[in-house]
Amino acid sequence: MQFGRWLLVGSVVVAASDAAEAQPAELDGVFYVSPVAEPDGDGSREAPFRTLAAAQAASAAGDTIHLLASDQIVDGAITLKPGQKLLGLASDGALATDPDDRVRLTSTAELPEGTVVALGGDNEIAGVHFEEMIGHAIAGHGVDYSGTFIHHATFEGNADEHIEDERGQVYAVSFKATLGVRYDVRIEDSLFRDGEDLGAIRVFQSGDSQGRYRFARNEFYSLGGRPYFVRTRETSRVETVILDSVADSIGRGNRNSDSIIPYLMGRSEQVMLVRNYRFDNTQQVGNRSSTGIEGYIFGSPRPDEANWCDGCRLTLVIEDSVLRNAVTDPIQFSNSGLNSVLRYVIRDTEILGGTPRQGGGGISLNLQGDPDSAGSTTLLVEGTDVIGTDRFGVSINNGGGGDALTVDLGGGPLGSRGGNRLLANERGPLRLAPGWTIHAGGNWWGGDEPAVLGPDDQPSSHAEVLLDPILRDDPR
Repeated sequence: MQFGRWLLVGSVVVAASDAAEAQPAELDGVFYVSPVAEPDGDGSREAPFRTLAAAQAASAAGDTIHLLASDQIVDGAITLKPGQKLLGLASDGALATDPDDRVRLTSTAELPEGTVVALGGDNEIAGVHFEEMIGHAIAGHGVDYSGTFIHHATFEGNADEHIEDERGQVYAVSFKATLGVRYDVRIEDSLFRDGEDLGAIRVFQSGDSQGRYRFARNEFYSLGGRPYFVRTRETSRVETVILDSVADSIGRGNRNSDSIIPYLMGRSEQVMLVRNYRFDNTQQVGNRSSTGIEGYIFGSPRPDEANWCDGCRLTLVIEDSVLRNAVTDPIQFSNSGLNSVLRYVIRDTEILGGTPRQGGGGISLNLQGDPDSAGSTTLLVEGTDVIGTDRFGVSINNGGGGDALTVDLGGGPLGSRGGNRLLANERGPLRLAPGWTIHAGGNWWGGDEPAVLGPDDQPSSHAEVLLDPILRDDPR
């Protein structure tokens, strides 16, 4: 029988050939690391390495590296080989799934270094608590990181001095691809918290690359950066599934940090499903652009004209979610590009409170500004509550562009069953740009038919809302 190799960290770098000779046969492929180990350890459980560098030198593809429980933090970095695992163990020797048991890991290297774990493909990382990021905790850049599985990990805080993106932030987990296909990339059951300059998960794909990502049961608290930031450029295409996640108080430092954002540039395409997402902003952080969820199509008037969207395609489906207390628009869809094909679906979701400052609605749909585009946008909303914003329930805004628009809140061509409740929104349930007709039958407005207001917040005679049938009783 052939066994994989396991890896532990020691304080001295051991050549791979020497480490292999030091390994007892029964531990072939298994290495251990502990920050309190003796400096001459051989990587066995009884005599672990002290550093990640020693484990990297001694290990081969397919090996597993175990970090032993300790009251001290492991300081260093490692580049994983294909198929390797980096697993933190609790004091009982089991995988440290409990956040209190996860093995602490950081890097205090001088800038511009600082990435703690560089991926090699088909890697598993779990049971680790990354602290005070000077660079990315985990990065897949310039390598095929397909098969990456990150789970039961904690990412906390950023160093005072750290690598910075264009907004002065460092992302805990960063993926970049410019060609090829990245698939079966998963981050699950992980915690991201307490960093004013810390973002969580960033996916950047460009060229003609493709990617498939699954993010499930992750939690995000008190961050300056975005929890889920998925950006595509050129002709890249990305599919993302986000399940059962929780976010609170995103946008520290008065930042524009939408908690989930598919961000499209060039001629790229994204398909994203968000299901059972729980968003709140109890600390009321972030600026007027820091939405709960936003779909963003890049374009005018941004100065980077070479990356303006021309023919971008986005499908964004939001289901069974709750968004509370947004400091601006809770859900916003913004098209600044040309010839975009956009499909938005919101089902069985609660939008509670919020102070919309951009599009003006609990759900804001902002159409493109260029009248010479052949773009199209559809929005289906059903079984959804928009209650208690300080502006409108739903706001449809036309920047003067040429989108073909279909909005179905009930009884329309997209198949919405209605059942929405748009209640106690201070300016009213609907604002609709002139010239559009939307379907909104089978909903609950609080007893009266909704007044339809135009861009000046006055009753609009140049827009039509088809309300038949109106439910006079709460459908739920």
